[in-house]
Formats: sequence, C-alpha cells, structure tokens
Amino acid sequence: MAAARVKMPSSGVLLAAGLQVFLATVIQAEALIPIIPVLCKSNDIPDFKIDTARLTIDNDQRSNMDLVLYMQSKECHECDLRPVARIDTNCTVLVDTRWPTRVEIRPLNGTIMNTTLSCCASNNTHLFQERGEYTIFIQQNEEDDMDCRFAPMNAPPDANIPIYIAIGMAFFLAVFWAVVKTMYKRGVFHRIICFWSTESVMSDFGTPTSINPTDEAASGSNNAEQTKVKKERLRSLDTFRGLSIVIMIFVNYRGGYYWFFRHSKWNGLTVADLVFPWFVYIMGTALMLSFQGQLRRGTPKINMFWKIVRRSIILFALGLLINSGGKSDGVDLSRFRIPGVLQRFAGTYLIVATIHLIFARPYDESRYGKFAAIRDMTEFWPEWVFHLILVGVHTAITFGMNVPGCPTGYLGAGGDAAHGQHRNCTGGAAGYIDRKVFGDSHIYNNPTCKEIYHTTVPFDPEGLLGTLTSVFMCFLGLQAGKILFIHKDWVQRYVRFLIWGIALGVIAGVLCKFSKDDGWIPINKNLWSLSFVIALAAMAFVLLAFCYLLIDVYKVWSGAPFYYAGMNPILLYVGHELLTGRFPVSFDVVVTHPAQLAMNLWGATFWVLVALYLYYKGIFISV
Repeated sequence: MAAARVKMPSSGVLLAAGLQVFLATVIQAEALIPIIPVLCKSNDIPDFKIDTARLTIDNDQRSNMDLVLYMQSKECHECDLRPVARIDTNCTVLVDTRWPTRVEIRPLNGTIMNTTLSCCASNNTHLFQERGEYTIFIQQNEEDDMDCRFAPMNAPPDANIPIYIAIGMAFFLAVFWAVVKTMYKRGVFHRIICFWSTESVMSDFGTPTSINPTDEAASGSNNAEQTKVKKERLRSLDTFRGLSIVIMIFVNYRGGYYWFFRHSKWNGLTVADLVFPWFVYIMGTALMLSFQGQLRRGTPKINMFWKIVRRSIILFALGLLINSGGKSDGVDLSRFRIPGVLQRFAGTYLIVATIHLIFARPYDESRYGKFAAIRDMTEFWPEWVFHLILVGVHTAITFGMNVPGCPTGYLGAGGDAAHGQHRNCTGGAAGYIDRKVFGDSHIYNNPTCKEIYHTTVPFDPEGLLGTLTSVFMCFLGLQAGKILFIHKDWVQRYVRFLIWGIALGVIAGVLCKFSKDDGWIPINKNLWSLSFVIALAAMAFVLLAFCYLLIDVYKVWSGAPFYYAGMNPILLYVGHELLTGRFPVSFDVVVTHPAQLAMNLWGATFWVLVALYLYYKGIFISV
C-alpha cells in the first residue's frame, strides 16, 4: 500500500493561525491590564454640574509614586471600582452626589500586584453634597505607606430646598383655595357684593313682580326635575387616575433633575416608578365598572369584543406615533422603536379585557350564597386560573430559559454588575427575548442602567415578557372594581381595600426578602418583576382606599385638581409627549434644580389647566 501523504499547510495558513494565536494572547493580556486613566492636572478645575461635588486629591508624598483615583457609586450593585484619574501632585474631579460613592486611591504600580497598598480602603464610602468641596490629603508615613485624611472644605446648601419651597407653596394655595371656597359657600362674597351694588340700595323700594308668572311656574317645575338624584360618578377613581397622570407628566419632564423623580437605575423604587403601574391598575378597575354598565344595557358581548380590539389598536398606533416624535429629518425605520408605554397599555388591555369579557356577568347573582362574603373572588375563579397561569409562564421563562452566555434566571443589569462577569446579559431572559424578536435597533437603546452599570446592550423596559406581569397588575385593579361592584357598603369596600393592600405588601416583601438587591425576586421596574407588580398593587389598594374615604364617603376633598386630569388622561398623555421640549411647557433655562423644578412644575400645571378647561367645556376624549 502506498504511504499516506500528509499535506503541509501553506505559509499563508500558518501566518493566519499565528496571527490568531497572537491576537488571542493580546486580548487575554488586556483583560489583566488595568485601564490607566488620563493624568489629572492640578490647574484643571472642573465647573460644577447638577448633582455633583468637587473632590480634590492633595498628594504631598515625598516619593514620585504615581497614584490612581478609583470610584464607584453604591447604587451599582456588586460593581468593582473604576479608575477615574491618574494623580501626580494635586487633582480635582467631579463626584456624584445622588448616592454614596466609594473612593479609593492606589499606587499605579499597585493596581495589579500590591492591592493592599491603598488609601481610604477601610472607610471609603462618602455621601457627597451637591456643590460641596472636599479634599483628601495624602502623606507618606514612616512605613512607606499612605496616610489619608478626608475633610469637607465648605458647607453647601441643601439641594432639596426648592422642593421644600414648592411643597410650602402648594400647601398655601390649597389652604387659600379651601378658605375661599368655604367663604363662597357661606355667602360672604355675595353679601359684600350686595352691600356695594345698586341692587342693595334699591331693595328698600320692594321687589318687582314677575311679568310672566306662568314662565316662573314652568321654570320651577324644570328645577324640580333637575334636582332629581343622579347617579354619581366615582370621583376617587378619577382622582387617582388624575394623580397618576399628573405625576407621570412631571417626571417625564425630568422632575427638576432630582434622582428620586427619575426612574430607578435597576432595582428599587423611585417616585417615577409608581405612576405607570398605577395607571395600569386603574385601567383594570375602570374596565370592570364599564363592562357592567354595557352588559346591563344589553350590549352583545361580540360588540364589546370588537370595541376591545379597536381600542387596543388605537392605543398601539398612538404609541408608535409618540415613538416617531421629535425627528426633524424624518423617521429612520431601520432604528424605529416598537415597544412603548401605550403599546404596553394596548397589549395589557387586550388580554385582561378579553378574559374578563368571557366570564363577566351583568348582575351579582350570589349575594346570598355560601361564600357571599368573598364572592368577589369565588365568582370569578376561572379568571384567577387564567391569570395565575400567565404568572407561572412568566416565572418559568424568567428563571428557566437558557440565555446564551448568561446564567439561568439572571435578573441583573449586566455591564459592571456582578463584577463584570455577565456584561452582555442585561435583563436576562426578558432582554434576550426582545433583542431576538425586535432586534437591537428596534428597542430602547439607552436603558436607565446604562449610566451606572455601563451596559453595552440595549434593553427595553416595555418589552414583551413584562407584559405578562403588567396583565396581572391590571387584573388586580380589576379585582378592586369587583369589590366596588359587589359590595355596596362603604365599610366593606374600605376594609377589603386595606386587606388586599396589606396582604399583597407582605407577599411582595417576602419575594424580595425586604431587601433592595438580595431577594429572590428584587423589586424592579425595568423588568416589571413579580415583586414589583405586587408591591405597586398593594400601594394602589391603600391609596384607592384613602381617596375613596376622603372623596366619596366623607366628601372632605373634591379631588381637585387631579380629578379634572383624570377625566382626559389619554389626551393629556399624548399631548405632553408631543410637546416635550416645546413651547409653552419648556423653555431654555439654566440646568439647576431650582430652575428645572420650576419649569417642570409649570409643565405639569399647564396640562392640569388644559384638563380644567376641557372639563368645563364638557369635552372628554377617549379611545
């Protein structure tokens, strides 16, 4: 047999293979080499920006050892320190004042091998104050180690003072309006006007007799008809809806650039995280009341279903319209975002309304049944089965889907989180599904976690998987509507609202282990995690109980001014989105908390005034 010939690779193949090995070696070596930042010079003093303080490193070492300043925000969970500046003698940098910041100074040659030689390593977390001046004095001791002394150099004013002033002004206006309203009801203004009017002078001559007594009698009969008792609209629900839309407008207009009026970076809750879920909750409550009215009027269910489909399509189309706004040179369809807030509303409403329509009944048929006390749940048990199945599907996908390159059940922000081990895993299964279904170019490319965690992949907070939990949020709101429909006594309604609120709050606390980052399912608005939805539903039940007691039971508050905004929520939402950054809600002002807060409060007030005008004109726009 002939000997087998071995074909030797060509020189080109060998060169390519060698280059590949060399590049792999370089890449592996680069992973071990620290990033060396730019040298910070002593005469480069940065100007203050919003939410920043200045930190000066005063290096008085006798040696010529170069130092590196490392920092990291405590908001970044399980993140390593990042190099900020290389220090020669003195250096001044800006530091974040929103959350506590970890600070450490290391020798340049000690960043890999000798990490024990560091400054401020034992007590290195500081909460800096906005526009504050701070200095770290560094000296070399007798053991050739570094001694550090941290010292504040000024006493900056409280950055929240504009908020205190705004709250005080709002309180003053509310009290002033209540006093004026009380005086008006008691006829104080009428008596003053009558005292100075000509009519009061002529009253001594007697009151003229009507020239048309028959018309007077007719008008009296009309007044009698007008005084008939009318069915009163549930003002507390409209007020709750209006409160949500007004806060939503305020935070969407940047909320004075305060971090707690912006969305949380990943886990946790801020004011901005509350309003969208509350709006979804209210949609479910209103859905129940609306369906009961239609069924009692004899509306066929097939007609109601087509209304559901029509409304969902309109909401989705309006969401796409909002996503295309602000493009002066046209919409780039190759990078057009598909998900959005109104799109999430559309999908949620379509699912919840369709399921409820199948089992909805026009009347309470089990008032005297065996489980009458809890019939708001037992009579609708098939709906509970459907929605618990959807929750189970969401949980199974979240914790069971295999995401390439990521640990199963990952719920982190990716990027620097978990010490950078899962850099491209932002959002776990939720982010992976959206990137596969829509593509990177058609989802949100600037997630809130990007600033702190330095994420590199897009992530959409209104993605597909989160729709399942927003459906459950809407269903819990539907449960509140069932309580209003079935239980007529206000005490029964109020007690049940509180029971639901407390029970759901405990469940949410258990799921997140009453911790921000260390629970089984952290509270996370970006993911619409199960604990987030249940916690926000608990708050919604309690807040609805509070509004119901003050507005509809004791009537000590009319719900103004939020009541008017709650009568035209979709118009206000679409309008404020289309006018973002435009006159008359936005002006070019300095980027400071007082100026931005004043402008953003004016933007929210403007839309309240629009709602008030529409209310008194009898204009109510819905889809």
